[in-house]
Amino acid sequence: MAAQRNFSVVPLGQDQSLPSSVPLVLPNNLEYDVGTHTVRRRPGVERTSLAVVPEAVSLLAGIDDPVAVVAVTGPCRSGKSYMLSRLLGSSNAFQLGHSMDPETFGVWMSTQVLKCAGLTVVLLDTEGIDAVEAEAQNDASLLVLTILSCSLLVFNTTSVPKQGQLEKLRCFAELAEAVRVWRNGDLDHQEFSCHFPDLLWLLRDSTLTPTDAEGNPMEPRRYLTERILKESGKFMPTPSDIVSRAIKSFFPSLDCRTLPPPSSDKNVMQNIETSQDRLDPEFNQGMEDLVRDILSAVKPKQGFGQGKTVTGRQLAGLMQHYVTALNDPRALPTLQTAWDAALNMLVEGTLREMQERYVEEMRQGIEQAGGMPLEEDPTSSSPSLMSLHQAVFEGLLDTLKGRLHAFCEAAEMTQAVVELTASITGTQDDSRGILSSLLAENRSSSETFCNQLVRDLYQPIGDKVASAPDNYDIKALDSDLEQLKATYMEKARGPSKHKVYLQFAEFLERQKSGFAAIKGYQEEDYQLQEQTRRREAEVASLQEERLQVERQVALSMREQQDQVEMLMAEFGREVQNLREEERERREATVRYLQAKMEETAQRNVAVLQDLSQRQEQAVQQQMEALQQQQRQQMQGMMDMAKAIQDRNEKLIRAMQEQAQKASSKSPGVLDNILDSVVDAVKQGASLFLSIFPTGGTAAVVGATETGAATGRSGKTAPKAPNTNP
Repeated sequence: MAAQRNFSVVPLGQDQSLPSSVPLVLPNNLEYDVGTHTVRRRPGVERTSLAVVPEAVSLLAGIDDPVAVVAVTGPCRSGKSYMLSRLLGSSNAFQLGHSMDPETFGVWMSTQVLKCAGLTVVLLDTEGIDAVEAEAQNDASLLVLTILSCSLLVFNTTSVPKQGQLEKLRCFAELAEAVRVWRNGDLDHQEFSCHFPDLLWLLRDSTLTPTDAEGNPMEPRRYLTERILKESGKFMPTPSDIVSRAIKSFFPSLDCRTLPPPSSDKNVMQNIETSQDRLDPEFNQGMEDLVRDILSAVKPKQGFGQGKTVTGRQLAGLMQHYVTALNDPRALPTLQTAWDAALNMLVEGTLREMQERYVEEMRQGIEQAGGMPLEEDPTSSSPSLMSLHQAVFEGLLDTLKGRLHAFCEAAEMTQAVVELTASITGTQDDSRGILSSLLAENRSSSETFCNQLVRDLYQPIGDKVASAPDNYDIKALDSDLEQLKATYMEKARGPSKHKVYLQFAEFLERQKSGFAAIKGYQEEDYQLQEQTRRREAEVASLQEERLQVERQVALSMREQQDQVEMLMAEFGREVQNLREEERERREATVRYLQAKMEETAQRNVAVLQDLSQRQEQAVQQQMEALQQQQRQQMQGMMDMAKAIQDRNEKLIRAMQEQAQKASSKSPGVLDNILDSVVDAVKQGASLFLSIFPTGGTAAVVGATETGAATGRSGKTAPKAPNTNP
């Protein structure tokens, strides 16, 4: 048994008005009212298909962690909803019904989940497979959707099905024709066990101990596999055989549990959600054990491929794809296609989220740095837009890799990184990207800020030039312009400060006519100074542009290097994963073959045992027939011996009479005749004695000899006793 894990109950979403459960998928003749959180019928609409409920799907899509999905299915009115509620430590998380009509239609999801160590357990309650309004096709569609969406399927029944009753569960057998694994493959049901959930068969209201054919107690799991799912062994499989074979071969793990009745009190059963303390203690204990074992062993929902798990966001996409396929009579839900569609949806959604987060985090960082304009040089001592970009972008790359690593192959991961990079930093062919927009906005802000700064700094100088005081000469002007430059370079912000100062230098050159009125003004000297200022500004501007280009090239090269390194790392991991998958595939194949061999061996043993029993019965019947025949032959021999004895006695009596008559005439002749008769009788008796050596035949011989001796002596001998049985 797996170690017990500590789960905490957490609500989904931020809406406090949500009910305890919401419909995730409904039949098309029903609709969900978000405002009142109720389900109502659509007048005049017949049930022909399924529809996802967007509000519930968005709740599911908000789960970014891997999910383990526990779903309950089974006949109506069998306590499915109550069992799921107990998993949440409640008794009414799912609506319970107390009438003959079912309460649950479609698939419902609890708005509370169980969380532990990065795993989120989602609970799904499904419509009964024999609902009054549902048809066989509805049962099959819901069963397919439930099986493909969960990692543990609890099949809940209120009685122990007999072997012959399994044909009522033909929807399990129909899975072979209702689901594909590969997009371009045949109906490959042999691989279902690699993608289907574990199956737990829960036998509710069970008062009898499971026993084998001889009445010996046995574990519920063995009872399920050896009694309930035992095939008939007939040459042509029965419908129950087909269902048994499907259940045993489609699901990777089979288990069985029993629960006694909750209570014999009708009032308690009518209010079971509020009567937990009045339920049978044995039932409560059994339910607590069941909940503990389920939560201890529950596993993340597996994706299409070894080692891939499914998040709530992916599961939402998968369910939407499955519902679309189930509603199309010309289509079959294909696991590979659904996984690819969900993966694309996950990648696209993650990229959109990363782009939105980039803008949000960049805006927050800019505000925290004092707002635009910011420097662009990442080596600057002041806050830099590029250093902020690097920090945010690298964090988003790590998030992207962590979010997609468990689902994407190396090539898909690299493509996602390339797309995110292109959307943010642009490409060599097209430099447009979010960063480019921010840089353009920052440069525009820098230009506006610097222009205003230089105007403010030049205002008092311009006033002096316009009406120069007597003591204001050209040296004072130069000193003011140098001070302006120093103050400007200190306070100017952003990448446009050199460009703006160059424009200011050109402005000063145009103002030389105004400077001519200042004492000590020499045009040549002034022009030389202005040329110096302009060249310095041009050099600074060109240097700034060169630095921008170098930073852009360095950024692009670093990003390309990061992509190459990531690709190589992902390739190495992919190779290792492929090796591991190949090893696991071989082991799985060996396990599968061993299981098939064991199953075949068990079937052969059963057939041989049955044949041996039949042969033993046939031999026994033949032995009894031979014994009966021997008894009949023995009786016939006895009858024959008795007839011979009677005849001999008559013959002896006749001979005695003749001897008495002839004794007086020819004694010698009489002795010869008697000797011949005695020899003949002895030969006949010896023959029967060899076949039937009993005392009766010996008595016949003895009687003959005695009679002959008596005849020779002329006396009557006593009659021999009849020793025949």
